[in-house]
Amino acid sequence: MKYLYGDSTESDLEFDYLAFLREVIDCAVVMVECEVTLGVTVEDRRARELETVTVVAAVEDLGKRASQVVGPVVGDQPTTAVGRCAAAIATAIREAVEREAVQSRATLAAECDEMDRQDQRQRGRARTVLEKLLRTHDLPGAEKSLEVAWTASGVKATMRQRTGFGVEAVLSLEIPVGSVLGIDLRVEKIAEGVELHAHETAGWLKKSDKVVPHKLGRYQVASVTVASDTTTVRLRVAPEPGAAGFTVTWRRTGELSVEPTGGGPGREVAIDDRNRPALRLLVERLEAAVRALGDNRTGLVSVDIDGVPITQHEHPRVLAERMVAAVAPAVLRIAQRSRSPGELVLRRMIGDNRREEIFVSTADLSKRLDGLPLHAREVFGPLQLGGEPARSPGEPRAPARPTAEPRPAAAERTLDHRFDTEPEGRPEPRPDARPEARPDPRPEPHPLRGRTVPPPAPMPEGRTGPSRLPSHASIPEPRRTGPAPRVEPAVVVDATMFEDKSPPFAIPRVDASTLAARPPTAAARSADRPAEASHDAAAKRTDDMSLGAAIDRALDETDGKPE
Repeated sequence: MKYLYGDSTESDLEFDYLAFLREVIDCAVVMVECEVTLGVTVEDRRARELETVTVVAAVEDLGKRASQVVGPVVGDQPTTAVGRCAAAIATAIREAVEREAVQSRATLAAECDEMDRQDQRQRGRARTVLEKLLRTHDLPGAEKSLEVAWTASGVKATMRQRTGFGVEAVLSLEIPVGSVLGIDLRVEKIAEGVELHAHETAGWLKKSDKVVPHKLGRYQVASVTVASDTTTVRLRVAPEPGAAGFTVTWRRTGELSVEPTGGGPGREVAIDDRNRPALRLLVERLEAAVRALGDNRTGLVSVDIDGVPITQHEHPRVLAERMVAAVAPAVLRIAQRSRSPGELVLRRMIGDNRREEIFVSTADLSKRLDGLPLHAREVFGPLQLGGEPARSPGEPRAPARPTAEPRPAAAERTLDHRFDTEPEGRPEPRPDARPEARPDPRPEPHPLRGRTVPPPAPMPEGRTGPSRLPSHASIPEPRRTGPAPRVEPAVVVDATMFEDKSPPFAIPRVDASTLAARPPTAAARSADRPAEASHDAAAKRTDDMSLGAAIDRALDETDGKPE
């Protein structure tokens, strides 16, 4: 029964592909780790070889220079005590140099042997993981052939897998005790009445050509090979490997052919119609018995990559890359038809209108790559496990999204720009108008309008307090006169204006006289007024001074009236 995709459409998968994918990834991870380890070992070997060459050269150079010191003494005074001492020193120098050079090279050889053993352990680990995969699954897209051969030592069964990406694996198979494929298997144990008719040419004096029947019941089965398109049975008359016999080949198209093998006179085999049913029955029964051995895999015999055994291949990563590339198309199809994001889903019918769902998350598959360096994870790029949307190999990649404009920092977002006079752009920050050297001359804010007003003019003599001050309603409209000479108040920025969260309104600036005559309940808030531009600062100071002069005159007139 074939499996279904996650959207319940039928697939061409006949086994649990998700379990197979997990084992493929585990096997590929070990292959990549083996490649990384071998690379590190190669670098270490080169470094140690270079270091040893440098050490040996330094020792030999030292011996050469020391010999140059004592050499002339040996030549000039060979019979004196000094000469004999110099000769002994020269001999000791030569022996010490040779001893150190030999020891350095021996140390290098021992370290290289240890590195080789580490490499073999890594290759053995990779082979073990691959054997675990192949004992339960086949190589992706592999063509299988089963072979059972009878030799003097017994019966040997193997499975050979060949892939289109240059990998060939051979596995050993176990023959059960109750199988018909036992020792000394003869044709009569499989089918009865099997015979052939062959044209034979023989004779010393006179050549004759006659049809001779051959009963095959006593022939031994030498080997059976079951491939994807053919089944081949080799028969021989005796147990010896070179004995005469026949090779029977049956193709899936229904064609049946027989060829003679081994020594003997030349023969041309003709298959009569009466011979075909028995030969066909023999081939079918042997094929069924051999195919039953396909699930009895006991171990991995050999694995070759492009004709090189995996234990001798310089780059085991090649096998990982080719296996991942082989399973990637099926994985992408599963991902495209899985309705759950971040999961690979397969389903299968279990009867009674019920389906079983099998899934694995891409996060779990990606977690298996955590031990690999970043450059080694590129091997698994075709599987698209990193969270990007799955696509078929021929599908064009979607254009990248434009880069989003960076959002302003928190400090910029908190600025209040409601009182900006410019419609576009952002104004420069206002300079602090308060002088640093002089004391803060800010007067008390007006209780009604909530903004800063100039201080009241000095009261003339006779005024005892604020009880003599008139109310706002009794202040007459001031006459517009020139500004009275007085001290110009310092310009102070109203802090409450920036704390107000109400939206700005385009209200024209109120005249000083109107502002003075306005009742307290109708007083406008300072935040309701737009910010004044820098070129209106002089006019503002003139209005404030006029307001102060008007208040002084009103107070003077009030003092002249009888109470």
